[in-house]
Amino acid sequence: MDSQSEHIDEVFTEHDSARHHFTETLDEILAGMVEMGSLVAENARRVGEAIGENRLDLVPAAVAADGEIDRQYAELERLTFETLARQQPVAKDLRFLVSSTRILYELERSGDLVVNLAHLFDRLYGFPDLPRLRNMLDRLFTESIDLFSRSIEALRTMDGEAGARLDDEDDVVDDLVSGFYQEIGSERDTLGLEAGIALTRMGRFLERIADHGVNIGENTTYVVTAEFPGHTHQALRDEADEA
Repeated sequence: MDSQSEHIDEVFTEHDSARHHFTETLDEILAGMVEMGSLVAENARRVGEAIGENRLDLVPAAVAADGEIDRQYAELERLTFETLARQQPVAKDLRFLVSSTRILYELERSGDLVVNLAHLFDRLYGFPDLPRLRNMLDRLFTESIDLFSRSIEALRTMDGEAGARLDDEDDVVDDLVSGFYQEIGSERDTLGLEAGIALTRMGRFLERIADHGVNIGENTTYVVTAEFPGHTHQALRDEADEA
């Protein structure tokens, strides 16, 4: 083999090695986002159990669990931006990395909202003795977190139809939130002002978690199809709504 042929072989070998490393990095980012989303969903169910069973003892564990979520967020964000800067990706790879920065935001904010729910429950010193209201909140928890979990599964499988489907499914959550607010209003004399406000915020936080799930689905659709379904990202609303 002459020197020119050897040089060509070396170039192809280096290219193949670099591409393999790049693909492994993308897989690592995807797996990390799925794990992070699973941790958020698990913690949300922990808070739902705490509220459903009136167990204030579960609150510290829920608050502490967000530390690992934040750690993963910081590491994955660093890896994503580093890969964008160094690899100069194109086409679907570029869409994936850009969308990953958005998805990571959705995941991190959802984790924060779960902690906010735990703090609200703690400040109430338990849930008011109103079975109908409790049942409505239990269902709202279930529907919101299930939708969010479906968005994580869609991300894992790169489901190109997830965005539109999850947007439609979010109508159920919106209807539940509306009914929950009405029930809070009908029980305002029994609840009092502080509890009424706290429960209203719980409903709002669960609605937002479902919205984040829709946004994850829409970004997944964008990665696969290069088109955004549905509406402008709900996550771009004023952050004050989540305070």
